[in-house]
Amino acid sequence: QGSGQSCAFQARLCLYGRVAGPMDLDSQAVTAEKALSELQQAVQVTSKDARGKSMSVAERQKQIASFERLAQRVKNALESYKLELRALSREQQAEHQHRIRTIEEALRQARAQIDWKRLDAENAAGTGAAASGAASSSSGQEADSGPVTLEQAVATADKIQNESQSSVARSLGMVLQAEQVGITTLGMMHGQDEQLARIGEDVEDVKANIARSRKLVGQIARGAARDRCIQMLCVLITIAILVCITLAITGKDGGQLNVPDPVRQVGKE
Repeated sequence: QGSGQSCAFQARLCLYGRVAGPMDLDSQAVTAEKALSELQQAVQVTSKDARGKSMSVAERQKQIASFERLAQRVKNALESYKLELRALSREQQAEHQHRIRTIEEALRQARAQIDWKRLDAENAAGTGAAASGAASSSSGQEADSGPVTLEQAVATADKIQNESQSSVARSLGMVLQAEQVGITTLGMMHGQDEQLARIGEDVEDVKANIARSRKLVGQIARGAARDRCIQMLCVLITIAILVCITLAITGKDGGQLNVPDPVRQVGKE
């Protein structure tokens, strides 16, 4: 009974796919394209509010979160579209592949814009934190030390210059180390190239030796075959001579074989 119900359900499902399949595919495609259009319009919005001022970091993050929700909505609609497409034949699926590729390409471009906006927001957050930290530190120093004198300004400038020179010296040292590492790497690569060339030559020598060995083995095999034929011929000749001698000794040759008389006398005795 369970198998009968399963067959009936599959039959109804096939019938539904034949009747309502194209309509479902069109609706899924329209849903995906509509969600994609909303995402593209949302991504085109600048990071400024209605008064023309730049949005805060929190507002930008909230905006990016809304972009992510729209992108996920487009992805879900596209997956549903692809799922409905499996019920069709390959010829019918080919008609919708171009539409699917267009939606996927537009979704990739929208996600790239979202990534850029996220990176911009992160940079703005880092810049704002650094600026606030510098402002707080400078205000604290001013509050502690009061107005800066000429000697203090000169000392501060000298200190900054010395630190800059030390930083430049460290940078030059790192550049020299990187150059040395590059030279060493190039030397190693050159040595490896030479080693690979030698290996290639050795491989060619091995191939030539194998070819010569094959020829030598063939010659040895042919020589052995000729020697075997000569041995067989000698054995046959020896057997024939022994047969003739036996016939002459027993006198069964009728005197036709040309053998020495002592041999025939041995047979008579």
